[in-house]
Amino acid sequence: MMEHTILNEDAVLLKVMEEHWRKIKNSQVQDPASHWRGAFTENGNGKPYEGLVSSDALLSLTVSLYAHPGSAYHRDAGLLQAIRGQIGFLLRAQLPSGCISLHNCNIDSPPDTGFSVHFTTLCLHVLERMDDPAVKEPCAELRLFLQRTIPGLLAGGIHTPNHRWVLCGALALLYELFGDERLRERADRFLAEGLDLNPDGEWTERSNAIYNAVCSIFLYQAARVFGYDHLYEPIARNLRMMQYMLHPRSEIATEYSSRQDRGEIMRLNASYYVAFRLMAHRNADPLFHSFAREALLSLRTGGEALLYRMFLPKEMNAELPLSPLPDRYEVFLNRERIAPVTGTIPYQRTAFHAGSPLIRYRQGELSATVIAGQPEFLYLQYGQARLLGVRLALGWFGVAGTPFAAIRQTGDHEYELSMELEGSYRDALNEEDADRADPLRFAESIPLRAKTNVRVLPVRVGIRLDPTGLDLHYRVDADAPPIFAQAVYAFAPEGSLEGPGLTPINTHASWLKSGQLVYRCGEDWITVDGGAFQHGFEALRNDRLDPAVKSAAVNYLTPLEAHVRIRCGKTEG
Repeated sequence: MMEHTILNEDAVLLKVMEEHWRKIKNSQVQDPASHWRGAFTENGNGKPYEGLVSSDALLSLTVSLYAHPGSAYHRDAGLLQAIRGQIGFLLRAQLPSGCISLHNCNIDSPPDTGFSVHFTTLCLHVLERMDDPAVKEPCAELRLFLQRTIPGLLAGGIHTPNHRWVLCGALALLYELFGDERLRERADRFLAEGLDLNPDGEWTERSNAIYNAVCSIFLYQAARVFGYDHLYEPIARNLRMMQYMLHPRSEIATEYSSRQDRGEIMRLNASYYVAFRLMAHRNADPLFHSFAREALLSLRTGGEALLYRMFLPKEMNAELPLSPLPDRYEVFLNRERIAPVTGTIPYQRTAFHAGSPLIRYRQGELSATVIAGQPEFLYLQYGQARLLGVRLALGWFGVAGTPFAAIRQTGDHEYELSMELEGSYRDALNEEDADRADPLRFAESIPLRAKTNVRVLPVRVGIRLDPTGLDLHYRVDADAPPIFAQAVYAFAPEGSLEGPGLTPINTHASWLKSGQLVYRCGEDWITVDGGAFQHGFEALRNDRLDPAVKSAAVNYLTPLEAHVRIRCGKTEG
């Protein structure tokens, strides 16, 4: 067990937030003629922080610093003036519908209004508890903004799965303020659809770094305000899954996300701190408390976190033991599922919102993800060294990187990914279909045409997990003339590639024609042993060697049976 160190969490947050405020306080737009007056620009370059949403989110920074007794800016008149500017911008930006816009994306947006309601409602509660005459007018303006959002949220819709739960949480917070039963009824309509969370704890959006925590917090508010205790269990299920989703240095597994966190290096944030803190209190769960501590120590800004500590002080202060987060495990999630990708023309090569099969393997500094439903079937990290993706591309009817539909366990620490690829052509239309088909719309006639020359290509990749790396076994049993194949290993750009069998293709890619390559980043390294050069294509049709990474390509011809050994380690001294 980790030593239960006493930590003044408010002080940790205040230090981070005061530094953040000092960096941005002079970037608030003051020009009375500017649309952005009261908002903040990013790094002083004139670009607003994500339009409106981050402007209202920054209220969690400014209001927390103003309201917290331990803040260096407690009841600071200059800070209050900044808050007044932010609220003024919110009111001016609010549309007749009551909604706001995410200016660079979603216009007249109920979901983005829901995010805004979340922060502004909490800010209102915190300011009203201050018993400070100076905030009376800002509170009245915040209350006016929130009241104006009600028609928009009662009628407005969504366009991603998590937006339903964002709206439910926002409706609950508004209900707590205004007591309008229509708000509960509206939330109930979305909740009646059922939650899109599978038994392993995975939301359909598969966004470990962003939307897991978002769903947790907004559903928590719906549960808290409406008394819907049945919502707490799915929140806990998702948060518990996160014990398997951390790479070294607490970087979150984003390599299979369907949202904007995909492939980004992201750590536990303020939303996770809040979600884990709240559920640690609710469930008396030391794992959640330990996760909250990990999130706290990685925060770069903590406005949301400190706002919640003032809004729900009891729920945010559970005293529980701390323990190290798991870093040695092998879990197979969604093992009974088949990824909704197709091996028939037209291909669907990536499964979003899928709950597709997934293996997470961790042995300390080594962290691997085996992924069905996308061309990059493997992610591997050792310390700072990152193999961002491995794919098996085929010169087969333009499929390029093969998306594997299934993963099955074949032995201890052994698995197999599989896909049946089908290639075919299309016959002439029969007389009846020819009469009703538009010759200028050929694509629309494809379903009417019978398949001819149908060929099936089974593709398999065996994987054996090892504490020092893993082994791959490629197998493509083609009964046709030789088919071109290429295994592509894409490494993070910050490291270096070396090896006598490497031959440059261009500035960012090489062939591994023979033997072994070594990728190094700092003291950490990854080796790939299994070069081959059986054809001279740089990339197969519909595939590309991404210039943003360092790629090594191994070229094969079918029938293919190849073994590749991948190992990881650290250079001592």
